[in-house]
Amino acid sequence: MRLDSFAKNNILMFFASSIGSFFNLFYQLIMLRLLSAEAFASLNSLLSLLVIISVPVSAFNIMVTKHISSHHARNKFEDLAAIWRKLSTHTFLFGLALLVLIFIFRNNIAHFLRIGSSRGIVILAGIFFLSALSSVINGGLQGLERFRWLALVAVAAGLLKLLISAGLLRQFPGSLEVALFGFWLPILISVLLGAWPLRFLFRSRVKEKIRLKGLYLYILPVLSTGICFALLTNIDMVLVKHFFTRDAQDYAIAQMIGKIILSVSGVIYVVMFSRASNLHARKEGSRGILKRSLFFTFILSALAAIVYNIFPGLIFRALAGSVSRQAILLARVFSASMLLYALSNVLFYYQLSIERYRFIRPLLIITALQVIAICFFHHTTLIVASISLIGALSIFLFNLRSSFKIEA
Repeated sequence: MRLDSFAKNNILMFFASSIGSFFNLFYQLIMLRLLSAEAFASLNSLLSLLVIISVPVSAFNIMVTKHISSHHARNKFEDLAAIWRKLSTHTFLFGLALLVLIFIFRNNIAHFLRIGSSRGIVILAGIFFLSALSSVINGGLQGLERFRWLALVAVAAGLLKLLISAGLLRQFPGSLEVALFGFWLPILISVLLGAWPLRFLFRSRVKEKIRLKGLYLYILPVLSTGICFALLTNIDMVLVKHFFTRDAQDYAIAQMIGKIILSVSGVIYVVMFSRASNLHARKEGSRGILKRSLFFTFILSALAAIVYNIFPGLIFRALAGSVSRQAILLARVFSASMLLYALSNVLFYYQLSIERYRFIRPLLIITALQVIAICFFHHTTLIVASISLIGALSIFLFNLRSSFKIEA
């Protein structure tokens, strides 16, 4: 059977993501073994915080992908280049402004997360700035459907993060700052690598007048969705690090399993979003793309969750050595919630790709209720994880209903 371009791109990005996730997993394992339990929990809380504060950057990524894909479908290359350059400039300025802001409040952030030194916060600010630049690079590659380059960048970033971090920690064992620096340097290299196939956008001399109002109206639903998803999948780790001390270490280890299940199918929505945006621009139906994306996501994430729940002890011994029963139980809860979040992520970005936003209001409400519930009912880490599972189920059911009520 001959595969169409959608299936080929999904297969390519799946293998690239699998390799990248493999390297990212080994990064986590190296950190787990070379850092103290307290430093590992601090690292995970900082990376969770990074995901949350990077939501506007992720929104730029989606906005760039959407508009580049739409103009590419209509063969409007002059507008395409002008839009990309304008959004790149704005992303750079936004990233620089927030970098300065994080630096100013570095001591406050360190105190909230119970981290002894603010040096790690400074490196975190640098990671955020490069992530901002990376967002418009990746958005350009996605919008133009340059998935081979996108796959290369993903694999290279994962491999370099693993090698650089391992090498540095051999020289400076146990350092949280070194672990974060090993995260920062590969992003810099991937930005430079990803910019190469987009060099024609830099060289373009066309000076089209771009109406920014229309562009930034689209960022509001994207930003709302990104903030909610980041909070839903990361704020629990930040709050656990704030409310707990020793138990935060088990929670960080268990969350690692959940994030693997979430990430294993994470590239499917990337391919789906570009294709659905393209079809929507041409006023063609995209319901079939949604169904196939949900099917692929469920198969991959459910398989990972089932394997863990059948062999939890074996998985943990292979990944992290001996762990407590509490960590195994927490990871079981995470396996279910992250499976639901993986499916919801596909539903979110499908609706964004065809510019239907009715799902945002219930998403905002459920997210707010989940954060409030954790703040008031954090008696144990298991209760926190259970609150996250309830939120994941509620959001999935709401979005499944709203997605299939849309006439695609």
